Amino acid sequence: MSDRRIFPRLPLAVEVELYTCGELPAVVRTEDLSNGGAFLVLKGVDLPPMGSRVQVRVVGPLGGGEPAPLVDALVVRHAPDGVAVQFIDKPAV
Repeated sequence: MSDRRIFPRLPLAVEVELYTCGELPAVVRTEDLSNGGAFLVLKGVDLPPMGSRVQVRVVGPLGGGEPAPLVDALVVRHAPDGVAVQFIDKPAV
């Protein structure tokens, strides 16, 4: 199986808030991260359905003290310990 990723993945464990439709946000952690997406480890959290839209935000303020942005993402893969999400660009207004 070939690796079709456009962006290199970096192993990085960061706490993020996961927002799914109709659910309270859950604090989960990343296993890896790239410019195009992330793998989210979901222990004790229901896996959002494949193809569903979610939102993620880094827990806490960023380096300059500003709040982290809420990022739109699409669930593209399920695994026994979590989900892979692809970040979605918002359409231009």
